[in-house]
Amino acid sequence: MMRGILCVSAISLCLAALAGCGDDETAPSGEPDTIRVAFQDGVSPSTSYNSTRDAVLKDDPDAGVDNVNFGTAGSDTLGSVALASGFYERRLVVRMDISSITDCSEVVSARLSIRVAPPAPESLTLDAHLITRQWTEGSGGAAAGVSWSTTDGGVPWTNGGGDFLSSVLDERTVSSDSVVTFTLSPALVMEWIQHPSSNRGIVIKTADASAGRYAIVFERESNGAARRPRLEIAYLPGG
Repeated sequence: MMRGILCVSAISLCLAALAGCGDDETAPSGEPDTIRVAFQDGVSPSTSYNSTRDAVLKDDPDAGVDNVNFGTAGSDTLGSVALASGFYERRLVVRMDISSITDCSEVVSARLSIRVAPPAPESLTLDAHLITRQWTEGSGGAAAGVSWSTTDGGVPWTNGGGDFLSSVLDERTVSSDSVVTFTLSPALVMEWIQHPSSNRGIVIKTADASAGRYAIVFERESNGAARRPRLEIAYLPGG
């Protein structure tokens, strides 16, 4: 009888190990407590975190400018900019490495915040969409990373401005607020945790490219750490 109990215990331990779950992620009472963690370069989960990737994609009427990378900018324009021959879009692509959360956890909520210098007096409506292809942040300059026309400076997007699902993850209006927060579904973030290669991030774009309104958006290279994109996740730990 004792041998049977030991065998069952051994099997349980093996299954837990394969699932990537550990006892250190279970509350002492035996009931899981909600854990809240933020991912923000230079701030959280620690000051050494440096795994955000972002860049602004810029449409432009001049030849070749669509394949210029702006992956090293600390801030840039986001929305619709009036140039000589019409209005041209600026979109932000962003993703965070969240692989430190084990795949046996259960995500409760998630939200992505970006800091902007809002336009005045007009408001600006921004949509968040799920990106469907991998991209490279880049080092700045011509054909040196993700751009309006390419994923990495060489491989073209199927559609200029990035390939993403048409369905809107969330929509927010920028007016007097300096922080815009998009709600992400727990199922989506859970997918990113369980299958890291599926984490291609999101694209944030204006809902009306013809409006000629834009804001200044701060990116991970901003000198002010608190201005950088921030992803907050609440989850129940596995065990």
